[in-house]
Amino acid sequence: MKNLIIISFIAMAMLTSCSDKKKNTGLTFSNDLENVSGWSDGNTLTVGLGHSGKYFSKITPENQYSFTFHKPLKDISAKRVKKAEYSVWVNLPNSTSEATLVFSVDSASKSMMWIGTSTKELAVAPNKWVQIKGKATLPANMNRENELKIYVWDNGKDPVLVDDFEISFKD
Repeated sequence: MKNLIIISFIAMAMLTSCSDKKKNTGLTFSNDLENVSGWSDGNTLTVGLGHSGKYFSKITPENQYSFTFHKPLKDISAKRVKKAEYSVWVNLPNSTSEATLVFSVDSASKSMMWIGTSTKELAVAPNKWVQIKGKATLPANMNRENELKIYVWDNGKDPVLVDDFEISFKD
């Protein structure tokens, strides 16, 4: 019994010392739309063959906005967020379909920052999942009360399927 306690203590000490060596290099949020807690939706959740599961967001010209990541900047990190890298997988029905991955920061009354990454900039094969990526640098004077949003906007005439968001922040 005494040996078991000693071995357990040594194992805990080794695990603790290993985890101390790894520094936190940022915060990452992801959503494969299998669990949508904390994300807003405009009634776009669809069951079918998603990129990595059976759920995805289907946006249309009538319902243009996908699931949305939204948080006040102060709730993302205790420190000022300086940079963000974000991505999502989309499936377009044809080569002329359009969608835009949007990164925005809004105050209570207006948009403070808006970056759009369009599928027009990519070689997109019809009915295939393709990843869209974006990067943003937030100004040093950005109010931490402002709300950050990341979503896909269907700014074309065809339905667009959306899945597997990933967002990484650096402070």
